[in-house]
Amino acid sequence: MLAQSLSLYRKHFGTLVFTCAVALLPANLLAAGAVVFGLASLSRGGGVAETRTHTEQVQEKQRDLRESPPPTAEARDERARQLGREALEGNAGTTSDPLRFLQGLVPVAYATAIAAALLLAGLFLAHAALVPLVLELMQGRPAGPAQAWAVAGSRIGPLLLTGLLAALLVALGALFFIVPGLVLAAGFSLAPPIVVLEGAYGRAALEQSWRRLRCHWGAALSLWALIAIFTVLASALAALAPPGPWRPVTASVVRMLLYPFPLVGLALLYRKFT
Repeated sequence: MLAQSLSLYRKHFGTLVFTCAVALLPANLLAAGAVVFGLASLSRGGGVAETRTHTEQVQEKQRDLRESPPPTAEARDERARQLGREALEGNAGTTSDPLRFLQGLVPVAYATAIAAALLLAGLFLAHAALVPLVLELMQGRPAGPAQAWAVAGSRIGPLLLTGLLAALLVALGALFFIVPGLVLAAGFSLAPPIVVLEGAYGRAALEQSWRRLRCHWGAALSLWALIAIFTVLASALAALAPPGPWRPVTASVVRMLLYPFPLVGLALLYRKFT
């Protein structure tokens, strides 16, 4: 299946990328915004940034003491003892109040879950548009992004409802050491084409997908593992870009170029059931 997916991906690269970009570009940009919001909230709320600032302040005072010591030995000793107490109080405040530290991390966890849900929703919609396109291309008939999105757009309401439900469940599962989220994502792999081509939606579509994949878990998990690898790779390449808007743009472009490959594989996986 991977070889067939790669062949189709290479042969119809532009068509597949443009079809997926309609859903993936806004999803990626919104996800990047959610992560930035979470980091900004952590900085405003204290947490790690506050601990680092207190340490830097104490170090600065110690440096000033060495460079400009008080005139008498007694005053120098007193100032050194005071800085020692400040350092100990700062460390005690950091270690004795784990609840405050966890509260500071809540915005980051929340933003990460939202970002994951947005990315998954974008993948869900891109997959939904890709399925009728891949089925047409496999039959040797000409097809393009406009035709693909016309088919998916006719079911946009049920798609949004089903995609939101699936994305929330997968994002929740991903918070528990990633693996449950990956398993849920694999189990829901057939939901987009079921919604578009068979009329079921919501919980019914997710349950049908789960039942049909009973004998094809290996293929679904390998394709979603590939999506996870591409996601990490995009983030790693974005970290090499200059700070600022170039980082989310780089990550978005890399994902838009690579995601269609495993999504074609998921479309071919559904084709086995038709």
